Amino acid sequence: MPRTPPPPAAPRRLPPDWYARSRLKLRHLQLLTAMDDLRNLNRAAQSLGLTQPAASKLLAEIEQIAGVPLFERRPRGVEPNLQGEVLLRRARTVLVALEQAGEELNSLRSGAGGTVAIGAVTGPAVDGLARAVELAQQRSPALRISVEVETSAPLVERLRAGRLDFVLARIPQGASAAGLEYREVGEEPLCFLVGEGHPLLAGPPPGLAALLGYPWVLEPPGSLLRQAVETMVARHGLSLPGRVLNTASALLALSVLGRGEAVCVVSEPVAALFDGAGRVCRLPPPPEEPHLAVPPFGLIRLKDRPLSPAAQGFFGLLETVLFPA
Repeated sequence: MPRTPPPPAAPRRLPPDWYARSRLKLRHLQLLTAMDDLRNLNRAAQSLGLTQPAASKLLAEIEQIAGVPLFERRPRGVEPNLQGEVLLRRARTVLVALEQAGEELNSLRSGAGGTVAIGAVTGPAVDGLARAVELAQQRSPALRISVEVETSAPLVERLRAGRLDFVLARIPQGASAAGLEYREVGEEPLCFLVGEGHPLLAGPPPGLAALLGYPWVLEPPGSLLRQAVETMVARHGLSLPGRVLNTASALLALSVLGRGEAVCVVSEPVAALFDGAGRVCRLPPPPEEPHLAVPPFGLIRLKDRPLSPAAQGFFGLLETVLFPA
């Protein structure tokens, strides 16, 4: 009677302190990220000032520590597998956190008061975040603040990677909210702007069809504002005009409005900023769409990553601005 082969051994589980028991080194993490960036062991070794045999030894050590291969050979170099991607994501977070720790230590030694890195989508950056920055600089003149203005997807990605302390954004559609702490601020109302002396300013509030008779300036396709406008137009069986300037630049939009008869749709905070610049006027919303807005945004941070004292202080100040009692 043939013998039944034994069942395959269960995969080895890593204990919670596996990195300490195995003496995982920062050099291991640096090699992983270099290989991911360069997709070649020899070039990764050179970037770290190592010989290829030394780099091969480090790679073998970390794969032995993890208990699985982390890279696969491809015709054009090496590529991380699923296990490699998991470890790479965490390795980058650790290295970025250490870089930031060095920056904070240098700031404190020089009396700069610490650093904070924030991300925001356009409307919140113009309004609430700008007010919080002004207050923070009044209270702590030495505090170093950096702000990145982008769409939500890259901001949340940089937050997860540890490059931003927190963001004012939306959880991207289809993305997991796991590990994120989200506190909703509110939706962004949208406004219609035209240049001074525009024909539409002379009569009663124009309808949507009348607005579509002029060239428009809009954010690029795929943005939330653009999607809201396209949905509004389609809802009434209409189409966008043939002449649409696609731009994410508020300065270019302002210049175009002041030079011609274009119609622009922007968020309420951006419209308030334009009001002070002159040369532009608000149009009342079309009667068919008295309230046009993009979905709510919120204040987002990572649940499992504590903020530095400087970032925590600014976070609390931003909360008082965004959520007044």
